[in-house]
Amino acid sequence: MSTHSTREELEAALAKADAEWREARGALNQAQADRAKANAGWDRVVADRRKADADRRKPGAVWDGVFSDRRNADADRRKADAALAALSSAVADRAKAYADRGKAEADWADAEARLNKATVARDKAAAALDTLKRP
Repeated sequence: MSTHSTREELEAALAKADAEWREARGALNQAQADRAKANAGWDRVVADRRKADADRRKPGAVWDGVFSDRRNADADRRKADAALAALSSAVADRAKAYADRGKAEADWADAEARLNKATVARDKAAAALDTLKRP
């Protein structure tokens, strides 16, 4: 009688471990999709930076004349508000994309660890049940 109850317990443990594994696999798939989305957002921000009018590396941008004009007392040293706002927005977008990317990487690593743990538990339960089934 105890062998029968042990078998039922092992089968229940295997079913539970298998359900947890499927859930962890789904979480990993979702984390991979989120990571791909965050990476795409990062790539878009990096690509847009080069095209933006507020890019400080772009020749002829408002930033080019700032330092040389400081020697001239009559020069207007104020930067264009639109260019400053665009640069501020670009910096904020880049910071958000970087943070999103980091969070997605961390979530993916957690999901992968959870899947690995569930895989080990499922394999242990299957091995215990296989051992019991052997004559």
